[in-house]
Amino acid sequence: MKQETLLHIWRFTDGKPGHQNQSLGLVEAIKKRVSCLIHEWEIPPSLIQRCKWRKDWKAEVKKLPQPHLIIGAGHRTHPMVLRAQRQCGGKSVVLMRPSLPLSWFDLCVVPQHDQVKLRSNVMQVRGVLNSITASGEQKLSQGLFLIGGPCRHVDWSDELVVEQIERILKSSPSMQWILTTSRRTPASFLKHLADKCHAANLTVTPVSETQSGWVAEKLACSKQVWATSDSVSMLYESITSGASTGVLNVPWTTSGKLRNGLDELIQTKMVTTFSDWNSKQPLPPPSASFAEAERVADWITAQWFTKLQAQPHL
Repeated sequence: MKQETLLHIWRFTDGKPGHQNQSLGLVEAIKKRVSCLIHEWEIPPSLIQRCKWRKDWKAEVKKLPQPHLIIGAGHRTHPMVLRAQRQCGGKSVVLMRPSLPLSWFDLCVVPQHDQVKLRSNVMQVRGVLNSITASGEQKLSQGLFLIGGPCRHVDWSDELVVEQIERILKSSPSMQWILTTSRRTPASFLKHLADKCHAANLTVTPVSETQSGWVAEKLACSKQVWATSDSVSMLYESITSGASTGVLNVPWTTSGKLRNGLDELIQTKMVTTFSDWNSKQPLPPPSASFAEAERVADWITAQWFTKLQAQPHL
């Protein structure tokens, strides 16, 4: 394969799983369209660490081909995206509303709920990008519960969430369900679940017992997914997978961009709330396909890299 047919992508990360997932989703989508060579760096959290890291990075990149595309997700990555572009060239892409001026970047991929004014270098997406793809291999007999936890946006109740789970389990006795938690899930929730719910068709796998990619693997084969309303990013991942997606009601205590994003999903029938769910009917699938990382990848390759023909992946 000739070197000039490759799209050289530099990806900066800050180590946060949510940001990692966003940029990984975009890179994986681009790789489906253009043969790529990826170089990745994780930027240290402390200023002292970053000073040494930048020195090592500067020496390393002298040996690398110039990048075509430089991607960052997370505010810590944004200065390095600009530094790399200034020193080495390429197009700059950030996957959130930057704290730096938007005009400094070639493309800002911003969630609609951030309500950023549209301009030539701003692309709005629904929710945040993720690395999930629709597999089309979901099993009719498998379902998944994704449980969040207390945060400043909701009035969390172990009892309320467990009551909803019990009703879902009773309505689908032939389905095998897996439940997993998040870092925010209180220990009291699992205790309450164990005390109140004794369904034979439920397996509990706490987040502490999962590895990277576990949720994506389960989403790929789950026909139904229920997530608590505070777990908005998980809801976006679920509908991206193509699974029928339900929202376990947890009362909101604040308004804001996360709630607005969820309300939009409900209004467009991409998800179904527990209160709107008819237990005598199958949980409806999303009203349309949902693949925001693919859409952004289409735009990037069509606008900037049409001369690079897609080749088999490296």
